[in-house]
Amino acid sequence: MKLPVLAIPAAVAWLTAWLRSSEERFEPADPPDWVWEIRDLYTGLLIGWGGDGAALAPGLVLGDTRALSESLEGAMRVSSLSHLTAVSGANCAIVVAALYGTVALLGGALWVRLMVSAGGLALFVVVVGFEPSVIRASIMAVIALVAIGTGRSVAGLTALCATIVIALVVVPELSRSVGFALSVAATAGILILVTPLTVIFQRVMHPALATAIAVPLAAGVAVQPLLLVFAPVISGYGILANILVAPLVPIATVSGLVALITAGFPIIPLPFAWISWACASAIGGTARTIDGLPGASIPWPPGAVGIALSMGITGAVVIAIIRRKGAYMFVAASIIVISVSTTVGGSFIRWVSAPLDWSWAQCDVGQGDAILVRDNGHTALIDTGRNLGPLRDCFRKLGISRVDLVILTHFDIDHVGAVAHVVGRAPTLLHGPLDGDRSAAILADFRAAGARVESVCRGVRGTLGRLTWRVVWPTCAGGVEPGNPASVVVAFDRGPNCDSTCVTGVALGDIPAAQQRALDTRGWVSSFDIVKVSHHGSRDQEETTYASIRAPIAFIGVGAGNEYGHPTAETLAILAGSGSTVVRSDTSGTALVSRGADGVLSVWRERAG
Repeated sequence: MKLPVLAIPAAVAWLTAWLRSSEERFEPADPPDWVWEIRDLYTGLLIGWGGDGAALAPGLVLGDTRALSESLEGAMRVSSLSHLTAVSGANCAIVVAALYGTVALLGGALWVRLMVSAGGLALFVVVVGFEPSVIRASIMAVIALVAIGTGRSVAGLTALCATIVIALVVVPELSRSVGFALSVAATAGILILVTPLTVIFQRVMHPALATAIAVPLAAGVAVQPLLLVFAPVISGYGILANILVAPLVPIATVSGLVALITAGFPIIPLPFAWISWACASAIGGTARTIDGLPGASIPWPPGAVGIALSMGITGAVVIAIIRRKGAYMFVAASIIVISVSTTVGGSFIRWVSAPLDWSWAQCDVGQGDAILVRDNGHTALIDTGRNLGPLRDCFRKLGISRVDLVILTHFDIDHVGAVAHVVGRAPTLLHGPLDGDRSAAILADFRAAGARVESVCRGVRGTLGRLTWRVVWPTCAGGVEPGNPASVVVAFDRGPNCDSTCVTGVALGDIPAAQQRALDTRGWVSSFDIVKVSHHGSRDQEETTYASIRAPIAFIGVGAGNEYGHPTAETLAILAGSGSTVVRSDTSGTALVSRGADGVLSVWRERAG
């Protein structure tokens, strides 16, 4: 396959736009009020049916994610389906094809078809918003319409390169847009790989099924190296999820658009809205099911090494698919086997060396917290992280099926999103001040499963094996707003039966510096072995608090490449000054701390970092 003539100009345009835009990011303008009214009109048709379908259908059809719950959004991300709520280029293609075909069936002249298609596309773009993927798709659609009108043919890759040049000349900030880069990569993958993949699959299956599988597979292969730049994990079932929902997406989109167009009429839009809702419900159910499967998120080496490995695999796969010759297939298979064996296989081998006598564990749950404390056969879980898959994987790797105590420091989604995994697995739940409907629903689920649910404040105490625990924040006097300032801070101390193997620690939740200064540290007569750093290492920390804790090990639950810049350089400097060795989940993966009979603490990391 030859590179299109515009490939070099497209690359130059991207580099030039990158330099021109400096550090500016692309931010689409807010839509006018009448657009919100249109979106509300469609959303109103779905309210009666509720569930994930009512929340997800507006995202599939119009890119409106206002009703999307954080748990469903997380499941869509883990299953590699979140791109469906960003209004993909397929939506633009469906609109143009539907309008062009309808006018043609009505006997409209060519110029009428083109004008109606272009006008309808322009209206659709305004309604769904000027998202990067929509900009890319709409420019390509216009190029295709111009080609039809002039009687010329334009190759897909040429149109894509022309689109890149036009888009980046007009809006240079798109060169720094993740959405635009992913849209371009996915489109290029489809244009290059779908035909050869379909030819290969047709040998063993129906052509329609072969194409349905080839499209998401081609896009997935193309975008994977880019995804690893932002998070060193691979969706274990992402391609499968996209294949499963592929037939549902156009049905949901077309029926939703028909429902929207006919929304002003009685009864007529309801069956179309229901079809859209049903398809969206099935897509949401697929995402949630896959999010709960073991291996939903497969860890991958972070940084340049992991990206280089992924690019090597992608390049080998692309060459093998295009050439379809034995030698290329052998090389591609060899690269894949070597890469996977040294990454996923290496992780498996690494777990063989994990200590069985660990006392504290920091689960790798991305941008969130999930800490396990274990002593003498008793286990406590402090927070759960955002998504079910990572927490379930951590429990499976550590051989945990039940815990004695669950402590929810506060009710932000990155601390309680995966709480469903421990409902029915713990007899006791401790929590701080309630924070709206989400917190009430969580407590109701635990009570329904037979757990004792208790709101705690400073002074509440208990035991865990040989350790004693005590709540040191929030105060019982109240007056602290729910959320981060009211996070439960719990300290685990040596009990009377402790020997040299006990491991102490304090988990600071997400409390800001102001609340850290308000902690009563007079009871901390000796240093703790571990400190769970507040708020994922944000800069809002009190240096004297960490100096009084003097923990040799500092846990930071943080997602790779997170948009918050956690952990900050200021916090890392504070921890270094207090003598703490930082253990970050983004670079270390799951980490285990144990103490031998000689009293020496040791840290085991899933990944070197």
